[in-house]
Amino acid sequence: MTALDPGPLLSEHYALDVRELVPVDAGADRAASLWKARGHDGREYAVKWTAGGSPAGLVLSSALATACPGAAPMPVRTRAGALWAAAGGRRLSVVEWVAGRSAVDVAPEEGHWVACGRLLSALHGLPVDCELRRWLPREDFDPSRWVDVFDDIDARLTRTAGPAEDNCLTRLRAVWWQRRAELRVVRDDTLRLGEWFASRADDLNAVPCHADPHLGNLVVTGADTVALIDFDDAVLAPPERDLMFVLGGGVFAERLVTQRQQEAFLRGYGPHAEDDRLLAYYRGLRVLEDVSDPATVVLDPEPPATERVTSLGYVTATLAPGALLDQALRSG
Repeated sequence: MTALDPGPLLSEHYALDVRELVPVDAGADRAASLWKARGHDGREYAVKWTAGGSPAGLVLSSALATACPGAAPMPVRTRAGALWAAAGGRRLSVVEWVAGRSAVDVAPEEGHWVACGRLLSALHGLPVDCELRRWLPREDFDPSRWVDVFDDIDARLTRTAGPAEDNCLTRLRAVWWQRRAELRVVRDDTLRLGEWFASRADDLNAVPCHADPHLGNLVVTGADTVALIDFDDAVLAPPERDLMFVLGGGVFAERLVTQRQQEAFLRGYGPHAEDDRLLAYYRGLRVLEDVSDPATVVLDPEPPATERVTSLGYVTATLAPGALLDQALRSG
């Protein structure tokens, strides 16, 4: 059994009459394989086989879809009645396909931003029942995972240059060194803020959070409706864990959230006195992840050239003027 053939696993674990399975690009999630499935009745599903993320996302997606139909993909239960199946050393899940267009591909209008605010407000307002409390991890304010990766990348890029013909590595080193001092400021600030919040975690309001609600995980489903997909990083955390993806401009350098769009979002979200220090922490954490994770791919000579070039693009976008690094520096 390989990740290229989920059919037998679906037949074993799900009572689905699947007519076709089409591979879908899983984006930056290298731990997952994703397919679009169509049944003989015409219904469509997203099939994911992953070694990453957390099953908490399926629990949270189910809760949100139940409370707000259409706001999130509803998971399909296995033959045993579970939200996922352990299969081939990975987690196999099936959710209803969310019909619409990615917010990356279509410019969301003002009504969509209002709807996005309402959606996140509904998500953050879900009661933390026993099921959510059981499965959703609680924010620990420990950035050490990405600090360690960042430090390793930074050390490797200070060593002697790689092969002269490795243009991708040369470009990575150039963009990294251009903003290295600022990156290290964000690194240090994120560690400091993490320690400060960790000592006060019990006093902070923790709500169900998506933790990755960027435009790529937002689907425009109608004239003024949207849905969230990919809940793999679901967590109980302060609302700023999600709000940083809108307030300040978001994480996509080529599609920064404008002031007008942020105002529309807040009309939908409702009153909230955001904590600038929490926003600074989460922006810094995301900077470390968004430069370090793709940089590991660029530093590895094994992946295809196209994958290394794409990963270099992720680093460059994070460091672009006005993008996430600059947002983190302004809020730190």
